[in-house]
Amino acid sequence: MSTQGEQDAASGAGVPEPAPQPARGTRYLSWDAIRVLGIAAVLAFHATFLTPHTLPGYDMPPGPLQMDFPFGASLLIVISGYFAAMTVGRKPPLRWWLRRLARLLPAFFVAVLVIFAASLLLHPEGFYRPSYTDLVGNLALLHNLLDGVEYIDRAHWTVPIQVCGFTAIALLAWKGRVRGRAATAVMWGVLLVPLALRYLFMGPGRIPPEWVSMLMDGTGLSRAHLLIAGVAIFRWSKQRITFTQLLLMLVVVLVAHTKHPPPGDSVVAFAVSLVLISVAAYQPVWDAPLLTNLARPIRWLGGISYGVYLMHYVMGSLVARHLADLGVPWFGWVPAYVAVAVLLGWALTRWVEQPAFTLLNRGIDALPSRAQAGSAAARTGG
Repeated sequence: MSTQGEQDAASGAGVPEPAPQPARGTRYLSWDAIRVLGIAAVLAFHATFLTPHTLPGYDMPPGPLQMDFPFGASLLIVISGYFAAMTVGRKPPLRWWLRRLARLLPAFFVAVLVIFAASLLLHPEGFYRPSYTDLVGNLALLHNLLDGVEYIDRAHWTVPIQVCGFTAIALLAWKGRVRGRAATAVMWGVLLVPLALRYLFMGPGRIPPEWVSMLMDGTGLSRAHLLIAGVAIFRWSKQRITFTQLLLMLVVVLVAHTKHPPPGDSVVAFAVSLVLISVAAYQPVWDAPLLTNLARPIRWLGGISYGVYLMHYVMGSLVARHLADLGVPWFGWVPAYVAVAVLLGWALTRWVEQPAFTLLNRGIDALPSRAQAGSAAARTGG
Protein backbone atom coordinates (compact mmCIF):
# COMPACT_ATOMS: atom_id res chain seq x y z
CA MET A 1 0.00 0.00 0.00
CA SER A 2 2.86 2.31 -0.71
CA THR A 3 1.88 5.83 -1.69
CA GLN A 4 4.91 6.33 -3.90
CA GLY A 5 4.73 6.59 -7.62
CA GLU A 6 2.29 3.91 -8.74
CA GLN A 7 -0.54 4.74 -11.15
CA ASP A 8 -2.54 1.55 -11.60
CA ALA A 9 -5.44 1.81 -14.05
CA ALA A 10 -5.68 5.54 -13.47
CA SER A 11 -6.70 6.50 -16.97
CA GLY A 12 -10.22 5.00 -16.78
CA ALA A 13 -13.40 7.02 -16.92
CA GLY A 14 -14.53 8.59 -13.68
CA VAL A 15 -11.08 9.22 -12.22
CA PRO A 16 -10.90 12.82 -11.01
CA GLU A 17 -8.23 15.30 -11.81
CA PRO A 18 -5.98 15.45 -8.75
CA ALA A 19 -6.78 18.19 -6.31
CA PRO A 20 -4.16 20.92 -5.91
CA GLN A 21 -1.58 19.71 -3.46
CA PRO A 22 -0.86 21.86 -0.43
CA ALA A 23 2.51 22.71 0.94
CA ARG A 24 3.67 20.13 3.46
CA GLY A 25 1.93 20.73 6.77
CA THR A 26 -1.14 22.52 5.37
CA ARG A 27 -4.23 21.61 7.41
CA TYR A 28 -7.47 21.85 5.50
CA LEU A 29 -10.60 23.01 7.31
CA SER A 30 -12.61 20.30 5.54
CA TRP A 31 -10.81 17.48 7.34
CA ASP A 32 -11.21 19.15 10.73
CA ALA A 33 -14.91 19.62 10.00
CA ILE A 34 -15.27 15.90 9.28
CA ARG A 35 -13.34 15.04 12.46
CA VAL A 36 -15.67 17.30 14.43
CA LEU A 37 -18.66 15.56 12.86
CA GLY A 38 -17.20 12.21 13.92
CA ILE A 39 -16.45 13.16 17.51
CA ALA A 40 -19.78 15.00 17.86
CA ALA A 41 -21.59 11.85 16.69
CA VAL A 42 -19.65 9.75 19.20
CA LEU A 43 -20.49 12.11 22.07
CA ALA A 44 -24.15 12.37 21.10
CA PHE A 45 -24.60 8.60 20.82
CA HIS A 46 -22.85 7.81 24.08
CA ALA A 47 -24.27 10.67 26.16
CA THR A 48 -27.89 10.50 25.01
CA PHE A 49 -28.30 6.79 24.29
CA LEU A 50 -25.59 4.28 25.22
CA THR A 51 -24.79 5.55 28.72
CA PRO A 52 -28.39 5.93 30.00
CA HIS A 53 -29.45 2.66 28.32
CA THR A 54 -26.61 0.45 29.55
CA LEU A 55 -25.52 1.99 32.86
CA PRO A 56 -27.75 2.38 35.92
CA GLY A 57 -28.86 5.57 37.62
CA TYR A 58 -29.71 7.96 34.78
CA ASP A 59 -32.98 9.48 33.68
CA MET A 60 -33.58 9.21 29.95
CA PRO A 61 -33.55 12.15 27.54
CA PRO A 62 -36.76 12.44 25.50
CA GLY A 63 -36.95 9.97 22.61
CA PRO A 64 -36.39 12.52 19.80
CA LEU A 65 -33.18 13.68 21.55
CA GLN A 66 -31.71 10.18 21.83
CA MET A 67 -29.20 9.60 19.03
CA ASP A 68 -29.47 5.85 18.48
CA PHE A 69 -27.53 5.46 15.21
CA PRO A 70 -23.79 5.11 15.87
CA PHE A 71 -21.32 5.92 13.12
CA GLY A 72 -18.83 8.44 14.55
CA ALA A 73 -16.08 6.04 15.66
CA SER A 74 -16.17 4.25 12.30
CA LEU A 75 -15.88 7.59 10.49
CA LEU A 76 -12.80 8.50 12.54
CA ILE A 77 -11.10 5.19 11.70
CA VAL A 78 -11.73 5.76 7.97
CA ILE A 79 -10.02 9.15 8.30
CA SER A 80 -7.14 7.42 10.07
CA GLY A 81 -6.80 4.99 7.15
CA TYR A 82 -6.86 7.86 4.65
CA PHE A 83 -4.03 9.74 6.33
CA ALA A 84 -2.07 6.53 6.91
CA ALA A 85 -2.10 5.97 3.15
CA MET A 86 -1.17 9.62 2.55
CA THR A 87 1.85 9.62 4.86
CA VAL A 88 3.29 6.11 4.58
CA GLY A 89 5.46 7.02 1.57
CA ARG A 90 6.99 10.07 3.20
CA LYS A 91 9.20 8.17 5.64
CA PRO A 92 10.88 4.76 5.67
CA PRO A 93 8.23 2.26 6.82
CA LEU A 94 9.85 1.64 10.22
CA ARG A 95 10.05 5.34 11.01
CA TRP A 96 6.52 5.88 9.75
CA TRP A 97 5.24 3.06 11.96
CA LEU A 98 7.07 4.38 15.01
CA ARG A 99 5.64 7.85 14.38
CA ARG A 100 2.11 6.41 14.17
CA LEU A 101 2.59 4.64 17.49
CA ALA A 102 4.18 7.74 19.03
CA ARG A 103 1.06 9.70 18.11
CA LEU A 104 -1.35 7.00 19.22
CA LEU A 105 -0.06 5.18 22.28
CA PRO A 106 1.27 7.67 24.90
CA ALA A 107 -2.10 9.42 25.14
CA PHE A 108 -3.84 6.04 25.20
CA PHE A 109 -1.65 4.74 28.05
CA VAL A 110 -2.24 7.86 30.15
CA ALA A 111 -5.97 7.78 29.42
CA VAL A 112 -6.19 4.14 30.55
CA LEU A 113 -4.36 4.94 33.81
CA VAL A 114 -6.50 7.99 34.56
CA ILE A 115 -9.75 6.19 33.76
CA PHE A 116 -8.72 3.17 35.84
CA ALA A 117 -7.95 5.37 38.86
CA ALA A 118 -11.16 7.37 38.46
CA SER A 119 -13.21 4.17 38.12
CA LEU A 120 -11.91 3.01 41.50
CA LEU A 121 -12.08 6.34 43.31
CA LEU A 122 -15.46 7.53 41.96
CA HIS A 123 -17.06 4.10 41.62
CA PRO A 124 -20.87 4.47 41.59
CA GLU A 125 -23.18 1.64 42.54
CA GLY A 126 -23.84 -0.67 39.62
CA PHE A 127 -20.75 0.31 37.62
CA TYR A 128 -18.11 -2.24 36.68
CA ARG A 129 -15.04 -2.05 38.92
CA PRO A 130 -11.95 -2.79 36.79
CA SER A 131 -9.26 -5.10 38.13
CA TYR A 132 -5.50 -4.84 37.88
CA THR A 133 -5.66 -7.68 35.37
CA ASP A 134 -7.88 -5.44 33.26
CA LEU A 135 -5.37 -2.61 33.64
CA VAL A 136 -2.41 -4.69 32.47
CA GLY A 137 -4.41 -6.25 29.65
CA ASN A 138 -5.61 -2.86 28.41
CA LEU A 139 -2.14 -1.34 28.53
CA ALA A 140 -0.84 -4.35 26.59
CA LEU A 141 -3.65 -3.97 24.01
CA LEU A 142 -4.90 -7.48 24.76
CA HIS A 143 -8.54 -6.52 25.31
CA ASN A 144 -9.79 -8.76 22.52
CA LEU A 145 -7.25 -11.57 22.80
CA LEU A 146 -7.75 -12.60 26.45
CA ASP A 147 -11.13 -13.71 27.77
CA GLY A 148 -10.35 -12.55 31.31
CA VAL A 149 -9.64 -8.93 30.33
CA GLU A 150 -12.46 -6.38 30.22
CA TYR A 151 -12.25 -2.98 28.59
CA ILE A 152 -11.49 -0.24 31.09
CA ASP A 153 -13.23 2.04 28.61
CA ARG A 154 -15.36 0.34 25.97
CA ALA A 155 -14.78 3.21 23.54
CA HIS A 156 -11.13 2.15 23.29
CA TRP A 157 -11.95 -0.69 20.87
CA THR A 158 -10.59 1.46 18.04
CA VAL A 159 -7.01 1.61 19.33
CA PRO A 160 -5.98 -2.05 18.81
CA ILE A 161 -7.52 -1.95 15.34
CA GLN A 162 -5.42 1.06 14.39
CA VAL A 163 -2.23 -0.43 15.84
CA CYS A 164 -2.76 -3.69 13.92
CA GLY A 165 -3.69 -1.78 10.77
CA PHE A 166 -0.68 0.51 10.91
CA THR A 167 1.57 -2.48 11.51
CA ALA A 168 0.16 -4.26 8.47
CA ILE A 169 0.53 -1.15 6.28
CA ALA A 170 4.16 -0.70 7.37
CA LEU A 171 4.96 -4.33 6.58
CA LEU A 172 3.30 -4.09 3.17
CA ALA A 173 5.19 -0.88 2.41
CA TRP A 174 8.52 -2.47 3.40
CA LYS A 175 10.97 -1.94 0.51
CA GLY A 176 8.07 -0.72 -1.64
CA ARG A 177 7.19 -4.21 -2.83
CA VAL A 178 3.40 -3.96 -2.48
CA ARG A 179 2.13 -1.24 -4.76
CA GLY A 180 -0.03 -0.70 -7.80
CA ARG A 181 -2.18 -3.71 -8.68
CA ALA A 182 -0.60 -5.76 -5.90
CA ALA A 183 -1.79 -3.19 -3.35
CA THR A 184 -5.27 -3.27 -4.86
CA ALA A 185 -5.32 -7.07 -4.63
CA VAL A 186 -4.29 -6.97 -0.98
CA MET A 187 -7.06 -4.49 -0.22
CA TRP A 188 -9.63 -6.77 -1.86
CA GLY A 189 -8.30 -9.65 0.18
CA VAL A 190 -8.66 -7.71 3.43
CA LEU A 191 -12.26 -6.91 2.49
CA LEU A 192 -13.35 -10.32 1.23
CA VAL A 193 -11.53 -12.81 3.48
CA PRO A 194 -13.25 -11.66 6.71
CA LEU A 195 -16.64 -11.82 4.97
CA ALA A 196 -15.88 -15.35 3.79
CA LEU A 197 -14.78 -16.41 7.28
CA ARG A 198 -17.93 -14.97 8.81
CA TYR A 199 -20.11 -16.76 6.26
CA LEU A 200 -18.29 -20.09 6.63
CA PHE A 201 -17.66 -20.23 10.38
CA MET A 202 -19.58 -17.51 12.23
CA GLY A 203 -23.16 -17.76 11.00
CA PRO A 204 -26.18 -17.69 13.32
CA GLY A 205 -26.14 -20.58 15.77
CA ARG A 206 -22.59 -21.64 14.92
CA ILE A 207 -19.72 -21.83 17.38
CA PRO A 208 -16.67 -20.67 15.43
CA PRO A 209 -13.29 -22.35 15.85
CA GLU A 210 -11.02 -20.56 18.28
CA TRP A 211 -8.56 -19.60 15.57
CA VAL A 212 -11.32 -17.88 13.60
CA SER A 213 -12.51 -15.89 16.62
CA MET A 214 -8.91 -14.95 17.42
CA LEU A 215 -8.21 -13.85 13.87
CA MET A 216 -11.45 -11.95 13.37
CA ASP A 217 -12.12 -10.36 16.73
CA GLY A 218 -8.79 -10.65 18.51
CA THR A 219 -6.81 -8.83 15.83
CA GLY A 220 -9.58 -6.49 14.71
CA LEU A 221 -9.68 -8.01 11.21
CA SER A 222 -13.49 -7.83 11.26
CA ARG A 223 -13.24 -4.03 11.36
CA ALA A 224 -10.30 -3.70 8.96
CA HIS A 225 -12.74 -2.60 6.24
CA LEU A 226 -12.83 0.81 7.94
CA LEU A 227 -9.12 1.41 7.35
CA ILE A 228 -9.39 -0.03 3.83
CA ALA A 229 -12.13 2.49 3.03
CA GLY A 230 -9.80 5.35 3.89
CA VAL A 231 -6.92 3.85 1.90
CA ALA A 232 -9.19 3.30 -1.11
CA ILE A 233 -10.45 6.88 -1.07
CA PHE A 234 -6.89 8.18 -0.90
CA ARG A 235 -5.70 6.00 -3.77
CA TRP A 236 -8.67 7.08 -5.90
CA SER A 237 -7.89 10.75 -5.20
CA LYS A 238 -4.34 10.13 -6.51
CA GLN A 239 -5.60 8.28 -9.61
CA ARG A 240 -4.22 4.93 -8.45
CA ILE A 241 -7.59 3.25 -8.77
CA THR A 242 -10.54 4.18 -10.95
CA PHE A 243 -13.83 5.53 -9.72
CA THR A 244 -15.44 2.19 -10.60
CA GLN A 245 -12.92 0.36 -8.43
CA LEU A 246 -13.52 2.79 -5.59
CA LEU A 247 -17.28 2.41 -5.87
CA LEU A 248 -17.07 -1.38 -5.84
CA MET A 249 -14.77 -1.33 -2.83
CA LEU A 250 -17.00 1.04 -0.88
CA VAL A 251 -20.05 -1.12 -1.64
CA VAL A 252 -18.21 -4.11 -0.17
CA VAL A 253 -17.15 -1.93 2.78
CA LEU A 254 -20.82 -1.17 3.47
CA VAL A 255 -21.70 -4.87 3.20
CA ALA A 256 -18.91 -5.66 5.68
CA HIS A 257 -20.16 -2.91 7.96
CA THR A 258 -23.56 -4.58 7.94
CA LYS A 259 -22.32 -8.14 8.52
CA HIS A 260 -19.56 -7.63 11.08
CA PRO A 261 -20.33 -6.75 14.71
CA PRO A 262 -21.13 -4.73 16.68
CA PRO A 263 -24.78 -4.76 15.60
CA GLY A 264 -26.72 -1.53 15.38
CA ASP A 265 -24.22 0.61 13.47
CA SER A 266 -26.00 2.96 11.09
CA VAL A 267 -24.99 1.93 7.58
CA VAL A 268 -26.83 4.92 6.08
CA ALA A 269 -25.03 7.50 8.23
CA PHE A 270 -21.74 5.69 7.63
CA ALA A 271 -22.35 5.75 3.86
CA VAL A 272 -22.95 9.50 4.00
CA SER A 273 -19.68 9.82 5.92
CA LEU A 274 -17.84 7.96 3.16
CA VAL A 275 -19.27 10.40 0.62
CA LEU A 276 -18.09 13.37 2.71
CA ILE A 277 -14.60 11.92 3.02
CA SER A 278 -14.49 11.29 -0.73
CA VAL A 279 -15.54 14.90 -1.39
CA ALA A 280 -12.81 16.16 0.95
CA ALA A 281 -10.25 13.97 -0.82
CA TYR A 282 -11.36 15.25 -4.23
CA GLN A 283 -11.79 18.90 -3.24
CA PRO A 284 -10.29 19.62 0.19
CA VAL A 285 -10.86 23.39 0.06
CA TRP A 286 -14.24 24.03 1.69
CA ASP A 287 -15.01 27.75 1.92
CA ALA A 288 -18.70 27.79 2.79
CA PRO A 289 -19.44 30.76 5.08
CA LEU A 290 -20.86 28.52 7.79
CA LEU A 291 -17.52 26.69 8.03
CA THR A 292 -15.19 29.65 7.58
CA ASN A 293 -17.05 31.68 10.21
CA LEU A 294 -16.55 28.81 12.65
CA ALA A 295 -13.05 27.93 11.47
CA ARG A 296 -11.34 28.60 14.79
CA PRO A 297 -13.51 26.35 17.02
CA ILE A 298 -13.65 23.69 14.29
CA ARG A 299 -9.86 23.57 14.03
CA TRP A 300 -9.50 23.55 17.81
CA LEU A 301 -11.95 20.72 18.36
CA GLY A 302 -10.64 18.80 15.37
CA GLY A 303 -7.14 19.08 16.80
CA ILE A 304 -8.14 17.54 20.15
CA SER A 305 -10.59 14.97 18.77
CA TYR A 306 -8.39 11.98 19.60
CA GLY A 307 -7.98 13.12 23.21
CA VAL A 308 -11.72 13.74 23.51
CA TYR A 309 -12.41 10.28 22.13
CA LEU A 310 -10.08 8.60 24.61
CA MET A 311 -11.43 10.42 27.66
CA HIS A 312 -15.13 10.85 27.00
CA TYR A 313 -17.02 7.66 27.78
CA VAL A 314 -16.15 6.49 31.28
CA MET A 315 -15.11 9.90 32.62
CA GLY A 316 -18.23 11.55 31.23
CA SER A 317 -20.41 8.73 32.57
CA LEU A 318 -18.87 8.94 36.04
CA VAL A 319 -19.42 12.69 36.37
CA ALA A 320 -22.90 12.44 34.88
CA ARG A 321 -23.86 9.65 37.27
CA HIS A 322 -22.78 11.61 40.35
CA LEU A 323 -24.78 14.58 39.11
CA ALA A 324 -27.77 12.33 38.48
CA ASP A 325 -27.45 10.97 42.03
CA LEU A 326 -27.69 14.57 43.26
CA GLY A 327 -30.97 14.95 41.41
CA VAL A 328 -29.65 16.78 38.33
CA PRO A 329 -31.92 15.88 35.36
CA TRP A 330 -30.73 14.82 31.92
CA PHE A 331 -30.56 18.37 30.58
CA GLY A 332 -27.96 19.06 33.26
CA TRP A 333 -25.84 15.94 33.21
CA VAL A 334 -25.73 15.53 29.40
CA PRO A 335 -24.00 18.92 28.90
CA ALA A 336 -21.74 18.09 31.85
CA TYR A 337 -20.83 14.80 30.16
CA VAL A 338 -19.82 16.65 26.98
CA ALA A 339 -17.97 19.38 28.89
CA VAL A 340 -15.93 16.84 30.85
CA ALA A 341 -15.04 15.02 27.62
CA VAL A 342 -13.87 18.19 25.89
CA LEU A 343 -11.95 19.51 28.91
CA LEU A 344 -10.15 16.25 29.61
CA GLY A 345 -9.58 15.68 25.89
CA TRP A 346 -7.93 19.09 25.62
CA ALA A 347 -5.76 18.38 28.67
CA LEU A 348 -4.70 14.99 27.34
CA THR A 349 -3.82 16.50 23.95
CA ARG A 350 -2.02 19.53 25.35
CA TRP A 351 -0.14 17.86 28.20
CA VAL A 352 0.43 14.33 26.92
CA GLU A 353 -0.19 13.66 23.23
CA GLN A 354 1.59 16.68 21.76
CA PRO A 355 4.67 16.80 24.04
CA ALA A 356 5.09 13.02 23.96
CA PHE A 357 4.94 12.97 20.17
CA THR A 358 7.43 15.83 19.92
CA LEU A 359 9.85 14.08 22.27
CA LEU A 360 9.51 10.64 20.71
CA ASN A 361 9.68 12.03 17.19
CA ARG A 362 13.08 13.53 17.95
CA GLY A 363 14.33 10.11 18.92
CA ILE A 364 12.78 8.55 15.82
CA ASP A 365 14.40 11.15 13.56
CA ALA A 366 17.72 10.44 15.25
CA LEU A 367 17.60 6.78 14.26
CA PRO A 368 20.19 5.97 11.57
CA SER A 369 18.69 5.44 8.15
CA ARG A 370 19.64 2.58 5.86
CA ALA A 371 21.74 4.94 3.75
CA GLN A 372 23.55 6.24 6.82
CA ALA A 373 24.18 2.69 8.02
CA GLY A 374 25.55 1.76 4.58
CA SER A 375 27.89 4.76 4.56
CA ALA A 376 29.14 3.92 8.05
CA ALA A 377 29.79 0.33 7.01
CA ALA A 378 31.69 1.48 3.94
CA ARG A 379 33.86 3.81 6.00
CA THR A 380 34.73 1.02 8.43
CA GLY A 381 35.27 -1.54 5.70
CA GLY A 382 32.27 -3.61 6.89
